[in-house]
Amino acid sequence: MDKMFLLGLSLFCLLRGGEPKFGKKKIEIVCATCEKFRKGSCEEGEGTCVTKVKNGCRSQSLYAYADESKGSTYTYTKMECVDTCGEPMVFRAWFHLVNICCSDKNLCNKGYALA
Repeated sequence: MDKMFLLGLSLFCLLRGGEPKFGKKKIEIVCATCEKFRKGSCEEGEGTCVTKVKNGCRSQSLYAYADESKGSTYTYTKMECVDTCGEPMVFRAWFHLVNICCSDKNLCNKGYALA
């Protein structure tokens, strides 16, 4: 009975395209890239990159300070592969950045623009 089960499982794996993936972890992930993402689409530099899962994908949104009455306004988002995500939020005198990182699935950073 056990031999029949193993034979059936082996055939199933072969027909599905390769060896079983039980217990295997992904070591690479595909990230969306875009130099300038605004209003729901990439305006400049659209593509993909491959990085290690331990590194990940990042969407980095830039907000520029207009003036004290208006505060900051969304400028654009950059999507990329990164070795380290960096701080979730970075504040400077004239702008601030919001970093969102992920590595749970391919193209996980696509659509993480905050505006």
